[in-house]
Order: sequence, then structure tokens, then C-alpha cells
Amino acid sequence: MLTVKQLLLITSLVLLLVLRSATSLSAQVHQYRQAAQNAEKEMQEARRLSLESEQYVTQVMKVTKYAPTSADAVPGHDFTGDPRITASGEKVIPGKTAAAGPNIPFGTEIYVEGQGWYIVQDRGSGIGPNNIDLACSSRAEAIEFGQQELIVVIKKAGD
Repeated sequence: MLTVKQLLLITSLVLLLVLRSATSLSAQVHQYRQAAQNAEKEMQEARRLSLESEQYVTQVMKVTKYAPTSADAVPGHDFTGDPRITASGEKVIPGKTAAAGPNIPFGTEIYVEGQGWYIVQDRGSGIGPNNIDLACSSRAEAIEFGQQELIVVIKKAGD
């Protein structure tokens, strides 16, 4: 039979575990709320750019990543030819270079939801008119990113 002291100790331990779990959940909720607020701000900015300016076109596109300069890049999959040079002849800059279909001219600035601003400088055999492929530093990053449907803001040429 447990003594009152032992019962109080066990109850205290259980309460501490519950409190610790609740604190952890509270932190996760705060994190998710912050991410949702950031996404909402991005959506509002994309809408503003699209509605207030004729300089931009906004659409949902299939976005992937590729890593041509990664040490474990696969020729024919991650790049064709020199992995450091894009189809436009510019250097690949992870985090800044994008590949798009021929419907988006080289040099076009694009904003990809949650990823930032890129410049279209590359092409790819599997990239269609509604696809964007973003250069990144590693194949692991590209694989982890996977394929996502994201809002892409395209700055019209000549502006």
C-alpha cells in the first residue's frame, strides 16, 4: 500500500509531465500560428502586386528544386553540360537561379511563395509552362523540398 507521501510524489511527477507536455504543445501552436501569419502576409503581398500593378502576373505553379552544383549531382538529371552554367550562359547561383519553361524569358524576375526572389536563367527538359525549378545547394535539400504547388509572382518583361 502506498503512503500519502508516495501518492503526493507520484501525483506531482504526473502533473510535471503533463505541464511539460502542455508547454511543448503551446510552443508548437505558437510556431504554427507564426507560420500561418507569415503565409497570410505573403498571400496579401502577392495579391497586392497582382491587383495594384500591371507589372506582375500571379499564378499557382508546380515548384521543385534542383542542385546542379552539388557534389552528388547526377548528370542528365540535375544538369546537362557544365553544371555551373545555365542555359542562358549565366552562372548557377543556388538560392537565386530558377529554371522555367520557354514561356518565361531568361532574365525574368519571379517571386516564389516562401522562397523569395529568383531570376529565370535556366531551362530543363522536364520543365513545362506551369513549372518552376529552383537551384539549391544540395540534392538532399531538393529531395526534402519535393514538389509543391506555390504562388509564383512573375514580373512582366520590359518593366
